[in-house]
Amino acid sequence: MLKKALGTGAAAVALLAVTTAPASADEYWKPHHRSSGNANSAKCYVPGLQGSMPMCLFWHHTGTQAVWAQEGSTYDLAGQKFRENTGTGSGSYVKNNATAMEVRYSQGVGGTVWFNSGYAGNWDYAYDDQGGPLYYTWNENASTMVGIGTRWSITL
Repeated sequence: MLKKALGTGAAAVALLAVTTAPASADEYWKPHHRSSGNANSAKCYVPGLQGSMPMCLFWHHTGTQAVWAQEGSTYDLAGQKFRENTGTGSGSYVKNNATAMEVRYSQGVGGTVWFNSGYAGNWDYAYDDQGGPLYYTWNENASTMVGIGTRWSITL
């Protein structure tokens, strides 16, 4: 009986591990270190804005598929959609649907994705030119902010 209970418990833990966000910061990537065969970073820009330095959110946790990009902070992602023709998830609402981020700023400020609108609740951050799977805001993202660290009362 105990063996069966342990087997069921292990199966539940395995299922939980598959359905939750990545548990390791080691899974974060540095976009400028990607192979030349991976064009994901080329998607992280604001169309029509020359020289933009945006923060991007991605539909897929590998930084692929549909992308949303915005230069500057976004108080509430409600109504924002992933860009058309950028892969699975294109045209879907961004709020509570992103699983990865990328920060393209080069001003030493990085970026933060917040759980709640108005820059509140749990948050994920990335330094300039970095990104990766979201952890605390995986499919629970409602606002983005340019800047991280003590500048925004966040201690890293």
